[in-house]
Amino acid sequence: MGPQMVVALSWSWRRVRVDPLTGSLHAEDRDRGGNAAELAALEHALRLADELDGRVLAVTVGPVAAEEILRTALAAGAHEAVRIDRDDQLEPGSLAHNGADTAKAIASALHGRAPDLVLCGDRSADGGTGTTPAFLAARLGAAQALGVVKLESNGQSLLAHRRLDGGSREVLRLPRPAVVSLEAAGVRLRRASLPAVLAAQKATIPAIPAEPHRHRPTLPARPLRPRPRELPAPAGATAHDRVLELTGALQDRTPPTVLGPLPAAEAVDELLGYLHRHGYISGETP
Repeated sequence: MGPQMVVALSWSWRRVRVDPLTGSLHAEDRDRGGNAAELAALEHALRLADELDGRVLAVTVGPVAAEEILRTALAAGAHEAVRIDRDDQLEPGSLAHNGADTAKAIASALHGRAPDLVLCGDRSADGGTGTTPAFLAARLGAAQALGVVKLESNGQSLLAHRRLDGGSREVLRLPRPAVVSLEAAGVRLRRASLPAVLAAQKATIPAIPAEPHRHRPTLPARPLRPRPRELPAPAGATAHDRVLELTGALQDRTPPTVLGPLPAAEAVDELLGYLHRHGYISGETP
């Protein structure tokens, strides 16, 4: 039997608007779903399953509406799907802790299973912390390879390609079990056939109740408010004079100077002379 693989698909908000004054978050339910990196992870799992005679389990954490992405996975070729019944609220606290909570829910749902490989997208579209794969690897006691752009088999080994700075790449030989987060990197989920789509729509997807959330304190968010600056009362006789005094328009200042158009050599001499007069450079002007 080939490797047993799990693909974690998120049901996150893909478009979140932040109120600049209050810091509150707004999003539409119709904007929820997976992202390109997670669908690429699913495609990698399906390719490995085809090559190595493996099995793919698609998992998501979300409400009933999240079954949409699981049915997409079933239509593309996933062998089974499981939904963990939980609906995260759109609030800063939930987004901040979403990685750890999601990893805990998935690890609990996989209790009794022994997957060889767990594939995730590199980050979700809302929180964007990218911490779920690392938390999941810790809970499963698995190795982790993050930011992978390519997965391939080499006999009995799985090789993960990571993109490094400067155009370099490194190839990791994955032990089992392992958790891998993947970037989209030009990989797109295969198109499902019409019979597969219809069969996926009729499939029964088991739901596992999630553990209740543990209350965690979060820091309050508020818009930036500069500290007020204390100024002496203006002494001008008229309102115009007082406004000029408050705005600093009556203070001595260097008026802007417009040079040119001048030839390049004369413009350079003017700039060097200005820098020399105001102490930015010292010594003889060349």
